[in-house]
Amino acid sequence: MARRPLELRDEAWLEWQEASLHYDLERQGLGDRFDKAVVATLEHLTVVAAKYAVHENGFRYAPVSKFPFRVVFELDKGTVVVYNIYHMRREPRARRGS
Repeated sequence: MARRPLELRDEAWLEWQEASLHYDLERQGLGDRFDKAVVATLEHLTVVAAKYAVHENGFRYAPVSKFPFRVVFELDKGTVVVYNIYHMRREPRARRGS
């Protein structure tokens, strides 16, 4: 299968980095495990993004394996555009994609 290009918006990057730091402070090495799980999810999306259902708000959601996070994205002209990576039990900072 062909891979789609991926665009990670600033908000998604910031949410990811804050969560990674939080996990590292919680337990050494946990942030690295979280990073690997996010990267695996993003790589997966470059191949199968179109298989995720489009919700009423026009976005798609992919879970991050083994962590209570989800990736909020859309397909825009063949590019996977990631808007948020956030904890599912907390209010995302940005309203877009929530």
